[in-house]
Amino acid sequence: MKSNLLLLIIVSALLSGCGTMQFTPQEYPLRDGLIPPMKVIGNVSIKNSQDSKEAAIIYSYGGSKLASDYNKITQVMVEQSTKELKKNSQLISSSKLKSIDLKVTYLLSSYKFMYWTSELKYTATLGNGRKIDKTVTHGSGILAQDLNGCIAESVIDLFKDDSVRRYLAE
Repeated sequence: MKSNLLLLIIVSALLSGCGTMQFTPQEYPLRDGLIPPMKVIGNVSIKNSQDSKEAAIIYSYGGSKLASDYNKITQVMVEQSTKELKKNSQLISSSKLKSIDLKVTYLLSSYKFMYWTSELKYTATLGNGRKIDKTVTHGSGILAQDLNGCIAESVIDLFKDDSVRRYLAE
């Protein structure tokens, strides 16, 4: 009886690390200067075009998994992009209306001996019809920072893209 109880305790302890936990993406603040100032002519709206709210595994290692959905991840990118656009733009008044539709289609973090590396894939569709597909990588010694930092790194990547900068300035 005692051996069965001990075995049950050991198995329960081993399985307690297993399972899928929900991950809620959050903005990882960017310091000033990471995005160069940009000229913006017109009013720009940045929208979430990711409709899928289906759970996606964004981290899996040794029985532990984190899940989120690409709509939530895209929304964090949209909100941070909007904030960074306001912070880094030299707005020139115009009646032009411009848009950037964002859609995150992939985010996965991998563990590599006390370090995590992540990859995020997104599509930006500009109001002029141009579609830009990008892949961004990030790394950190903290899992949550790796995932959130990869979203922030994608915002930097978006606003460093020459075609995005040209579109905003025309």
